[in-house]
Amino acid sequence: MAEAIKTETGQQPAPVLVVPAQSLAERERQVRDEIARRAYEIFESRGCQHGRDVEDWLQAESQLLHRLPRRVAQTPERLFVFAELSRNWEPDELVVGVDPHRLILSGEREVDVTFDDPHGTRTEKQLLTIFQTLDLPVEVRADGATATLAGTTLEIVMPRRV
Repeated sequence: MAEAIKTETGQQPAPVLVVPAQSLAERERQVRDEIARRAYEIFESRGCQHGRDVEDWLQAESQLLHRLPRRVAQTPERLFVFAELSRNWEPDELVVGVDPHRLILSGEREVDVTFDDPHGTRTEKQLLTIFQTLDLPVEVRADGATATLAGTTLEIVMPRRV
């Protein structure tokens, strides 16, 4: 499976940092706080009308977090997760957290965003954030997990616990 990714992208995979998932707990708290702040801004922009808190939260998530399409495959020995990044990320902009039953994909980078308004075109820097948690279908050994980035494909390989 790993060979298919290398051949498809035509690029040499680069290692991505893999850490225990619990070491990303502070980052998870920061992301949730950012979403909560944005959801409150959305609530205020609607005139503080109650009853749409879930919609506000989901809208804030969609505005702040970059979601990754992903697929999961497994063999008797390993679990594979392939996440497709929409832009070219650098390996040092990504962190993968692994616990026996959970995978966290985290990343941050600045991107230029161009806006057209009545005064002309302007470009601003915006923070693009990835933060996704995936409950794993089988128990894995976090200590043997590896992650590589080839082009726009992030490949995580985790040994299954037997």
